[in-house]
Amino acid sequence: MTGPWTRRSLRYALAVLPLTVVMLACDALTNLEQENPSQIFADDAYAPQNATLLVNGAIGDFECALFRYTTAAGLLGDELVNAFANAAQDNYDRRSHPLTGPYAGDCGGVQLPGVYTSLSVARASADTILARLQEWTDAEMAPGVNRTQLIGQAAAYAGYSLILLGEGMCSAAINIGPELTPEQLFGEAQTRFNTAITAATTANDASTLSLARLGLARTLLNLAYIGTPTNPNDPDPALVAQASALAAQIPAGFAVNAVALATGTARQQNVVFAHSGGTGSSNFSSVDPTFDSLKFAGILDPRVPVNNTGVVGADNATILRQQPKYPNLGSPIPFPRKTEALLIEAEAKALTNDLDGAVAIINALHAATDTLPAYDGTGKTQAEVLAQVREERRRELFLESHRLGDMRRLNLPLIPAVGATFPRGGIYGDQRCFPLPAVERNNNPNIPDV
Repeated sequence: MTGPWTRRSLRYALAVLPLTVVMLACDALTNLEQENPSQIFADDAYAPQNATLLVNGAIGDFECALFRYTTAAGLLGDELVNAFANAAQDNYDRRSHPLTGPYAGDCGGVQLPGVYTSLSVARASADTILARLQEWTDAEMAPGVNRTQLIGQAAAYAGYSLILLGEGMCSAAINIGPELTPEQLFGEAQTRFNTAITAATTANDASTLSLARLGLARTLLNLAYIGTPTNPNDPDPALVAQASALAAQIPAGFAVNAVALATGTARQQNVVFAHSGGTGSSNFSSVDPTFDSLKFAGILDPRVPVNNTGVVGADNATILRQQPKYPNLGSPIPFPRKTEALLIEAEAKALTNDLDGAVAIINALHAATDTLPAYDGTGKTQAEVLAQVREERRRELFLESHRLGDMRRLNLPLIPAVGATFPRGGIYGDQRCFPLPAVERNNNPNIPDV
């Protein structure tokens, strides 16, 4: 199935709406047995003939979560700043989330983007249909449906939900289980991607195979840096090599987009634009000033477009810097693409002192812009080339969900510094990730309260 319908969450497409209608017009009606033909129960929905719809519903859940995560992580990281007069929204930018903050929410909000529940729902949706697909047989599928292909898709999207939980959350839980560290979450993602790679290979599904390989490369790169917070230039070489080998298999031009619908419901819209697009209410956030007028060798970098309006936002303090990268509510967000793969390869080359190889990738990326001059690696040290590779990541992957994870794995400095005065009161905190929220701690018997 294709089209907007297939991108809606099952919580909408297959919602159960209990309704008791009491008719008192005549006594006879009170004795009639009536059914609601539009009512679908979970046990009925999770049937083999609905497999494609269920996988598409899980993809829709992930896309909704990605829109919100990219925005929230941009605020907690260094891509966006708050520009609206809202105390709860200040906490995203001030790095001071209480455990009851709106970051714990689901896909219902735009102004205060929910991260934990939205990603957890996306992970659960994908894992649930994945488990059913592994139980069902090919013969039970609807005509023309490739069960193995669907297994690959469901596993890949479960993996990406776990990547974002690992990169963005300080910790998380799965299915009311124990509190998991980022390392454990990446381990779970690795398992899903291995399943996806096996299934996509069997099904000859090239797109899902690249999706899973690049997801696994991102996962392994994260795992390579676990335990090296004070020395980000010394990750696990074996894991870096594995990540690079996977990235090298991604074909030119590869990209998968999270689909947005300008005329759809809020859950289907590009929340980054809604926050910082510059039209109507799209002024909740502003691009961080460190991205304003970024240049390379005196040339404005087209990969990080910023429109500095010079106008102060509703908070009466922040200049509105709009991002035109996503020009409307229907703009898609890429979450894996070939450029990311190249940057993983470049980082691996720089770490192994193949500086010429890393510089060649940087210059290929510059050439693709048609405006940026080449990076001259002559006489550059390994540390200098590695720093340039990471700066290329900051620019190439601007507002594509990567920056907060990079800040964590590379232990990058927080700007403004911890303890600096926040413009609307208080001081900047030290949060580098979203803390496990109270909604999980209070409802999960396997996690103690704090």
